[in-house]
Amino acid sequence: MLSKKQLVAITINAITVKMLITYPRALFVLCGNAAWINVIYCTLAAVLIFFVNRLVYKYDYNVIELAEMTGGKFLKIITGIVVFIVLGLNFFSILRIFPEMIRLVLLQNTYLEVIVLSFVAALVIGAYCGIEAIGRAHTIFIPLAGIVFTIFIVLLIPSFKIENIFPILGNGPYNIFIKGISSLSIFSDLLMLNILIPHMKNVEYYRSAGNKSVWIGGAFVFLIVVAYSMSYVYPVSANFLAPVYQLERLINLSDFFSRFEAVFQFIWSVSILLYGSLYLEVLSEVWKESFGLKFSKPLIIPIITVLTGAILLPNSLNNMIIWEYIINKWIYIPALAIPIIIAVTARIKRIKNK
Repeated sequence: MLSKKQLVAITINAITVKMLITYPRALFVLCGNAAWINVIYCTLAAVLIFFVNRLVYKYDYNVIELAEMTGGKFLKIITGIVVFIVLGLNFFSILRIFPEMIRLVLLQNTYLEVIVLSFVAALVIGAYCGIEAIGRAHTIFIPLAGIVFTIFIVLLIPSFKIENIFPILGNGPYNIFIKGISSLSIFSDLLMLNILIPHMKNVEYYRSAGNKSVWIGGAFVFLIVVAYSMSYVYPVSANFLAPVYQLERLINLSDFFSRFEAVFQFIWSVSILLYGSLYLEVLSEVWKESFGLKFSKPLIIPIITVLTGAILLPNSLNNMIIWEYIINKWIYIPALAIPIIIAVTARIKRIKNK
């Protein structure tokens, strides 16, 4: 069983891992130097949505099990397939863009396919360790990552220029508050937390861990975006593919430790490996529950094989970023709505039966 501490660590990592790659760039392209306002807005919206979720979702079952209790096997299979697609798409861009970033930053002369296969092999090993082992690894790693992140922000302070955040409304209120609502995709991993309910002692862990993770994850995202916006003037800030990596290159401690890159690359790699192993295990669990199978472990290799083939379809990193933009524009809607819809449907059915 997963403890509340493990669940919070898992969800915080899942929320913030996107910020280590290309996601901040998308925020700045959309909102300009007002990306930090958009993050506050979407964090508060996520808090409100999860508050509604907490009010209606009072079941000791995940959304797939609850769908079966509500509408039988047909609704269970439909819900399971939708959840699998949503989680798969949420994982899809990380699975392709991380190897691309590794190639650009560290292994310029290595074939992309070799990096992808090495990454996939590490994820398979991690997923086979099981959800409890992944949870324990998160509780060890996240405090360490938090300390490094705090040092990282402090070391960036000399590079901050407050005038970089002006004009305050950046690309305009419409982009921040209307088009910018798609930034809720940062919190789409809350659906993954729901799938883990069978691994919790009681459903209160789900509500408590989700609420804490939204606040803490939102704070991490806010600090990254503010640090980036004050370090690089817009529109320069909208041009870098990996903004957090670009930030760490500003740090120069001395002639003997001139780059923070080694520490960043360690945190970056471990965070994404834990995230990928978790997602692969969760996707296997979703497929097992959807079709009433006994075991999830034999599904790990077939699922990662399909996903690996799919991520190689975009023929360039630019095309993959376009795919990522389209996915993130819509993925938050089913990710945040499915648990609420199924819970409300279950409650209506119970009232009718009474």
